[in-house]
Amino acid sequence: MKGTLVRISLMSALLVGCSDSAVTQIESGVLSQQIEVTGELVSSNTVNLKPPAIRRVWQYQIKMLAPEGSDVSEGDRVAQLDTSELAQRLSVKSANLETTLQDLETSKLRNAKKLEELKLELAEAKMNQEKSRLKVEISDETVSVIDKKKYQRDAIIATDRVGLIHKKIELESLSAEQRVKMLEGDKQKFELEVAALKKGIQSLTLIAPRGGMVVYGNDQQGNKVAEGQNVFNGDTLLSIPDLKHMQVNMTIPEVEAGRVKVGQKLKIRLDANPERSFNGEIKELGAVFRVKNQDVPLVIFDAVASIQEADTELMRPGMTAKISIDIANNTEQLLVSLDAVHYERGNAYVYTPGLLSNSKQFVSLGAMGKEQVVITSGLNEGDEVLLP
Repeated sequence: MKGTLVRISLMSALLVGCSDSAVTQIESGVLSQQIEVTGELVSSNTVNLKPPAIRRVWQYQIKMLAPEGSDVSEGDRVAQLDTSELAQRLSVKSANLETTLQDLETSKLRNAKKLEELKLELAEAKMNQEKSRLKVEISDETVSVIDKKKYQRDAIIATDRVGLIHKKIELESLSAEQRVKMLEGDKQKFELEVAALKKGIQSLTLIAPRGGMVVYGNDQQGNKVAEGQNVFNGDTLLSIPDLKHMQVNMTIPEVEAGRVKVGQKLKIRLDANPERSFNGEIKELGAVFRVKNQDVPLVIFDAVASIQEADTELMRPGMTAKISIDIANNTEQLLVSLDAVHYERGNAYVYTPGLLSNSKQFVSLGAMGKEQVVITSGLNEGDEVLLP
């Protein structure tokens, strides 16, 4: 009788122990799988304002920037770059242009005066030529042979002089034309340079091409630009994004490349407001793998996702976010809680409840999610296993 009571007490204790253990069932379903990555909000429609391309200028100093986050209208001045260097060059070129214009006017007057003098000289030479010709023609028997020869020589000299002055006029006209062409070339050159410098100075005032919110750009060290700082050609001073068309840029580890595809759904949680989540979808995958940075030698690739029903009041470019990419394959499989799985020398097993004791059941596992794992063999749908 006493032995029977002991056995009954032991059995009751075992039954009580079994009833206290949590039990879960093997169920059929789609394994929920996510890849957790980080990203940054950007606008898919952003206007970037950069220093203008100006000849012989590679560096610019920022004199003024519209406050970051401020709303601007189309046509507002949003940035001002230093104009002192171009203004100095404009002063020099303007002085050169003014000097050239004066030289051109002086040269034209001098040329006209010189040609007028030569024309008067030519008229006088022609008059002397005519006198010499008449002397030769009217010479008769009363004129000595010596005088006739003299008249003839004077006539030849007078004719030669007329020809010489004609040649001088021709050469002077050609020389004057060349001098004017040279000065006209200098004038055109300086006019173009002055116009280009004026246009360059005007372009150093950056005007908003559309309304929106101001977002500062980054310098070559990755820091936000600031007033007084020097920037270079190609640097973005500021941008004006369209907040109605936001997207998220992500970096995904190389090891996940085979599991990420265009069209996959995802959840986005802003670090600034993690309580809310937004739905999105991968719309672009980068084709090039790269190292994240010198400090983190992780190979990654870039991806871009759309954001459904973006909150224009909350979302701002540059905000960081955590993204969960859904990589489930929509195929139903046998699933069990990860907490129910144990390991012995690399082999997976679970405990199944029994009337008197629990049994160890070895299983084969498939894909693993965040909370569940696929059972490929060892258990059937509806089987119960114990949770720790």
